[in-house]
Amino acid sequence: LKIKILGGIHDLVIDQNVESHIREIQIEDLLGRRPIEINGKEITKFIQEKVIFVTGGAGSIGSELCRQISTYHPKHLVIIDINENNLYLLELELKRKYPYLQLVSEVCSIRDLHKLEILFEKYKPQVLFHAAAHKHVPLMEHNPEEAIKNNVFGTRNIAACAEAFGLETMVLISTDKAVNPTSFMGATKRMCELIIEEYTKKHSKTKFCAVRFGNVLGSNGSVIPIFKQLIQEGKNLTVTHKDINRYFMTIPEAAQLVIEAGSFGKGGEIFILDMGEPVKIYDLAKDMIRLSGANVGIDIVGLRPGEKLYEELLYDVNKAVKTKNNKIFITQVEANEKAISSYYSKLEEVVFQQNVLEIRKLVQEIVKEYRG
Repeated sequence: LKIKILGGIHDLVIDQNVESHIREIQIEDLLGRRPIEINGKEITKFIQEKVIFVTGGAGSIGSELCRQISTYHPKHLVIIDINENNLYLLELELKRKYPYLQLVSEVCSIRDLHKLEILFEKYKPQVLFHAAAHKHVPLMEHNPEEAIKNNVFGTRNIAACAEAFGLETMVLISTDKAVNPTSFMGATKRMCELIIEEYTKKHSKTKFCAVRFGNVLGSNGSVIPIFKQLIQEGKNLTVTHKDINRYFMTIPEAAQLVIEAGSFGKGGEIFILDMGEPVKIYDLAKDMIRLSGANVGIDIVGLRPGEKLYEELLYDVNKAVKTKNNKIFITQVEANEKAISSYYSKLEEVVFQQNVLEIRKLVQEIVKEYRG
């Protein structure tokens, strides 16, 4: 039996056509909390009539950032991504929805410093959202050199351009997997945060900040689309552990948080979201099966390399500082004794050699809390 949702009493009083208020269950219905509210005035001041860059702009988070930024009338929106197909499709969508928008798509890898410098010189951005990254935990366990090249060296390139070309604000998209990381991907994202921290210490005119959040419902490769696909195929859902849980937010919420956090960042902050209670993946799987009416089961397959049973959003809950938005906090993180830039030469050397053991060893030296 497939289950649908009927709208609230208020909607039915206004329009008594019951059928028009019946809808499919949406991803956010599984979240178990109210959507995040944002301060539109703050964001308007931050975005309106400014040149905005979004790296990784054709991805799940990046594309939603672009959609929301488009509504705040930027002077120019420049979308940077290496995936030309998704970039093309997003450009078509945005030009159709926002015909007034000054939009350009640039096919560019964040590893290509020379091309980035050309783009910064050409468009002179004021605000940049850095969403480009390798994010899949199991893949990065097997390809650690690629995680370093893309996540760490790519962020280094973006930050260097941000400072050199006088960017006002750079917002790094980070993850809860950067907290006491057990995965290599999480460790590289913590390294990205350290890059931001170092530029802040240099008293750069650019305001560097990061936004750290949990799993995004419905993003490419995330659990919801995978479960949906398995249900459609009539196959059992796979869960790595019966007790594994995760913090979740919707793609629009994630994008809203990133933009608003950037709007009141002063430099050096790592913003986190009050995401409510974590959700058990096993319970999520049961809910999806029940609501779909499918006759499938759940297989427990065991934790994958680098996977945590429980995620953390911050190191010390007592060190979270409130912001203007009561759902957004600043986490206080102890600074590294040694600047991450002092490791760049050695990192480049071991990555070039593709010496996986030395790469992991060096990353553990940089990110002391990495337990991979």
